[in-house]
Amino acid sequence: MNDPQQQVDKRSVSWFKPGQSGNPGGKPKGTRNKIQADFLKELSEDFEVHGRDAIEKMRATDPSGYVRTVAALLPKEVEVHSSLDELSDDQLSAIITACRAILIAQGAGEGIPEAEELQPA
Repeated sequence: MNDPQQQVDKRSVSWFKPGQSGNPGGKPKGTRNKIQADFLKELSEDFEVHGRDAIEKMRATDPSGYVRTVAALLPKEVEVHSSLDELSDDQLSAIITACRAILIAQGAGEGIPEAEELQPA
C-alpha cells in the first residue's frame, strides 16, 4: 500500500529551473504568430486585387456556396435591445396618443383604439 506521507505532489516537483525550457531545441517564440501574420498580410493583399472578381465568380457559379459564405460571416446571435422597456406606462401612453393623432391627421386613424383602451387590465 502507498503511504500518503511518502507520496509526493507532482506539481511541487519541477525538473526545470524557472526560465529554463523543457524543449530547448524547439520552435522559437513567436514563430507561429509571424507565419500567421505573414499569411494574413499576403491574403489581404491578394484579396484587394482579386477578391471582388472571386466573389462575383462564386455568386455566378456556386450560388448556394455564396449564400453559405455570407451566412457564415453573420453573427450567430443577435441581441435586440428595446428602448421601450425603459419607458414608464405614462410615457408609453403619451407615445400611443401622439401616434394616434398623427394617423388621424393623415386620414389613416380609422379603427385605431384610444390609448386608454390599450392600457393593461
